[in-house]
Amino acid sequence: MKKYLVQSIIFSIYLLIFIPVNANDLDLEKYQTIKEIISNPHHQEEVEIYQERIRKVTDEPLPFLLKIIQSKDNFVFVRARAIHLLELYQNNTSQTALEKTIEDTHENTHIRKLAIRTYSKFSKIDTNRQSNFMKQFESDNELGLIVKNKQKFNRNSKHNQLDKHKLNKLNHK
Repeated sequence: MKKYLVQSIIFSIYLLIFIPVNANDLDLEKYQTIKEIISNPHHQEEVEIYQERIRKVTDEPLPFLLKIIQSKDNFVFVRARAIHLLELYQNNTSQTALEKTIEDTHENTHIRKLAIRTYSKFSKIDTNRQSNFMKQFESDNELGLIVKNKQKFNRNSKHNQLDKHKLNKLNHK
């Protein structure tokens, strides 16, 4: 009897150490609902439509989207949609999550490439940090071409935005 008691105490301690109970754990029901919203394989809707549907579930979807992205149990297209949705939630947390996804050489190549596309659209982050981070992957066999294309596109789009702004100023004089 003592042996079983000792074993159960050791097992309980093991669980507490390796599987900590966190008060901030995600609401499983909300997680499942958000996952279902972006899991419909027949619809590829605009991010704003997904955002509207997700907002009905929670005002803070970022932790749920990050969990979907990190869970390798989810289908690639579901994780890809969650990555795409991060464009709407640009902050240090989402930036760091994308950076980790891009750096993870064991990650699905499609997911890493999509993370680069989304990361390159982040306008609310330090552009020096962004460009320095992206430079690491210019010579990467799998990611190099997309990194170079995104950097080229970003330079051109920023230039075009500036021109549009100047054009608007001229038109309003």
